[in-house]
Amino acid sequence: MDIALKSPEEGKRTAIINPDTAKERIEEAIKTALKLATPHEKELLEEVEKKLKENKFNLVVLGQFKRGKTTFVNAILGKRLLPSAVLPLTSIVTVIEYGETQSVKVHFLDGSVKEIPPEDIKLYVTEKENPKNEKNVKFVHVYYPAELLKKGIILVDTPGVGSLYENNTDVTYGFLPRVDAAVFLLTVDPPLSKEEIAFLKDVYPHVERMFFVLNKVDYIAKDELNDVIEFTKENLKEFIGEDRLYIYPLSAKQALEGRINKDQKLIQESGILELENALENFLLKEKALIVLRSSAHKVLAVLSTQLFKTDLELKAALTPLEELEKKLEEFERIKSEIEQEARDSEFLFRGEIETLIKIVNSDVERFQKQKIPQIFSKLMKIFEENRHKSAMELSKILDDAMKTLLVEELDKFVEQENAKINEEYRRIARRFSDRLNSIIDKLMHLAADVFEISLERFKTEEEITEESALWYKLEDPPKLLDIAESVGKVVSYTLLPSAIVHKKIKNELSKKLPEKVDMNCGRIRSDFVDRINKSAVELRWGMKEKLKETTQFIEEAVKAAMKLKEKSEEEAEAITKRLKERKELLEKAVKELKAI
Repeated sequence: MDIALKSPEEGKRTAIINPDTAKERIEEAIKTALKLATPHEKELLEEVEKKLKENKFNLVVLGQFKRGKTTFVNAILGKRLLPSAVLPLTSIVTVIEYGETQSVKVHFLDGSVKEIPPEDIKLYVTEKENPKNEKNVKFVHVYYPAELLKKGIILVDTPGVGSLYENNTDVTYGFLPRVDAAVFLLTVDPPLSKEEIAFLKDVYPHVERMFFVLNKVDYIAKDELNDVIEFTKENLKEFIGEDRLYIYPLSAKQALEGRINKDQKLIQESGILELENALENFLLKEKALIVLRSSAHKVLAVLSTQLFKTDLELKAALTPLEELEKKLEEFERIKSEIEQEARDSEFLFRGEIETLIKIVNSDVERFQKQKIPQIFSKLMKIFEENRHKSAMELSKILDDAMKTLLVEELDKFVEQENAKINEEYRRIARRFSDRLNSIIDKLMHLAADVFEISLERFKTEEEITEESALWYKLEDPPKLLDIAESVGKVVSYTLLPSAIVHKKIKNELSKKLPEKVDMNCGRIRSDFVDRINKSAVELRWGMKEKLKETTQFIEEAVKAAMKLKEKSEEEAEAITKRLKERKELLEKAVKELKAI
């Protein structure tokens, strides 16, 4: 049966093609691409090939921190399989796939694999047990006998966007080339944030099918739900340009509790069954097509780059040596100007990062000036309320109160400052990456113009993103456990009159409070500055590597052609013939994939 394959945008349709034929074309294209693939391309192509054979696809759960993604995954599975807590998880992707029995394997960055008991998952994916991914975990692979997984879905839980403590946004963005369909979790508190809008704009064009879920509906009254859904829907329409959207309202918490306690009424009320029915329908009608389209898109992106390289090398090979030298000279001249433009952009970026650090310093100083008097005033109020108590008891009450107030105020400041600095960093990083991506495109077009070849580049999920974000660079907010010195232990109050004791307690507070605020503000300042600088360095390094890689493959193609001129006429003809055959092969593969 022939089937019309739909694109992610409503209303657009591609050519009508038999799914078996489409699969054969993709498999042939993969074989072609693998012959010329870089190590990174080879890994991606082999994964696509494996999913095609097994008829599996990745359903990735995306969303901002504290949207309840892990609880949602556990609700789908019907078991508290993955750890969830108030604190966010580290930048670790968890992959859940069908298995006859439950088992867990940890894959490390060095390629090693370790099997662990399920209860030890938290030791590798939580910030508490694996701070800043110090254990070098690449991802955790869970095998579990769930019915949904048995039907070919690989469920993927990704790090939350916008978390204060995530180590690296690249983990979530880096998984985009492997996304076939996605569940995007929103909540009613608030329904849609700036971070989610920015993330959606990046993600939506690259996902073949997305299910929007509005979680935590049990937090609001039933008569308010429709208004929240409509508000969310209108905002989504505006920012992703999609008119026909459906939002699935549910409570993952109720669904999980219902399944654990076998409470059918609670499961029904949670709203999760409607989403699962939609997923079941998707599995029956669309899954195979999504796998095909997604696979074709990924392979096409690899082939397009390989075709450009081959075309460039062939054109250079057919150009007379004198003309080739002139073209190379022209390319080098303009390339030098482009590289200077890149250095100028980097200089501006450094300046903006320095300005951002000054903002942090200014905000920390302002916090200190404002909060010390406020906290001290609250402590004096507590002092007056408890002055009738013994000196030791009073000092302990004030000591505990100081700790509590400091933690509350510092936690609040870190959260607010993080949101502010993230937004500003994102704006700066976006400008820098836009400039550098534009320079890279200019370099590619320059090569195409100088050597008179056509250039068709497919925008892929591997585009360098500005989101080397600060959110994944921050540690836990400061906890003042180091405040071990009790105010009441400094002086032996028991031997002094109460008036003198009270005066000493006040004096001690007026001295200790600024010290503790200053010490912890210093930690906060250092933490922010360190992570801003690390994020900036990583972003600059990534962009420079991309620029270097682009320049390098253009120069290598030209130099290979110049070496060809040194060979005998017979050898040169043989090499040129092979390049032409390679080009024809790639063009054929690209043409056939475009029909899918």
